[in-house]
Amino acid sequence: MTRKLYWETPYEKEFTAKVISIKSKGIILDQTLFYPYGGNQLSDQGLIRINDNEFNIRNVTKEGNEIIHHTSSDFQNKVIVGDSVIGQIDWMRRYGLMKSHSSQHIFSAIIKNKYNIDTIRAILNYEDVTLSISQVLSYEQLKSALQEINEICIIKNLEIHSKIIPNEEIEQFKGIIRGNFPSESQIRIVEIKNLDMVCCGGTHVQNSTEIGYLFIYDFKKGKEIKYYIGDSALNTLTNINVDLLDISNSLNVPIKKVKEKNEENNQLIATLRDKNKILTLKTLELIAQNPIDRINDVSIFFLDLEIDHKTISKNLHQFPSEALLIIKLLPKKYKFISKTQTVNANSILQGFLKLYGGKGGGNPSSAQGTFDVEPKDILSDLRETLIKK
Repeated sequence: MTRKLYWETPYEKEFTAKVISIKSKGIILDQTLFYPYGGNQLSDQGLIRINDNEFNIRNVTKEGNEIIHHTSSDFQNKVIVGDSVIGQIDWMRRYGLMKSHSSQHIFSAIIKNKYNIDTIRAILNYEDVTLSISQVLSYEQLKSALQEINEICIIKNLEIHSKIIPNEEIEQFKGIIRGNFPSESQIRIVEIKNLDMVCCGGTHVQNSTEIGYLFIYDFKKGKEIKYYIGDSALNTLTNINVDLLDISNSLNVPIKKVKEKNEENNQLIATLRDKNKILTLKTLELIAQNPIDRINDVSIFFLDLEIDHKTISKNLHQFPSEALLIIKLLPKKYKFISKTQTVNANSILQGFLKLYGGKGGGNPSSAQGTFDVEPKDILSDLRETLIKK
């Protein structure tokens, strides 16, 4: 069994060990600082030196009581059982993961204590945490919780301790420990003083202020929270702070009034959209009464307006039964809608594709294509096509 130095001395960066087993997947040592992937916390990375060889460790896993250090496939020819090892972990990565894990305990404890909301799943990446929670959290609740969490992570300096106890002693903590009890014979407990106690095998910082500011960058459906810590949080906060100042100046309102102004503008936009919808329908009604041409008893209508195709489809009844609509969607992009059996929309499109190049398709009643060349006079070309028929 490998001795877990990452529990005993989590702030150490280097260690010595001996090779006790060699597997096809990697190397097993008698002791290690490398934390193996577990509890949704990423494994440590770094390197180990054996004899004159240096091996990069990109992944560490645990199988039973064995901790496997994964490295390049050619290690077996260079390593034997009993070899002395010098290991070095990627400290920046380790420290970021420690802060991520401790921050998650604080976040989960706060929403449990304040709102009786459980954390269902936590994904712990470098300076980046995702929480899935059991109940919907409102924005106001999130704001209150985040205020308290940041006070703990920036100001209050709560101590974080761990200890290992036999499984038979775990019952004394019933009602105190947050979460479930594991079935292992030895259970590791992580305690944040005056806040939280939980069974956990991950790596943690010694006090809460090492974590620093949390910045929530995604909050979906009230039940999934994503946030940054460390440099990732600081960089995001700095950029958004300056961007917000720029927005407040462009809106000519104090920074604290940006949200209020945004809500006001959203209401104005909604009102304008409603008015625009009414104007659009009136415009369609006028267009439907005034064909641009009439060829072989077919009324031709040309629409060069920013009107979505759904609105046009819903209002096709306003156009006469013997009608062909040419709709310019974008430069070089056109849609043809035929309400008459005497004109095949797709045939018209295919004829134009031969003239202008491009691609597209459809059916007798509706066809759409993008041309290589913008038509100079599509109505003249259409007239020629229909008259030939």
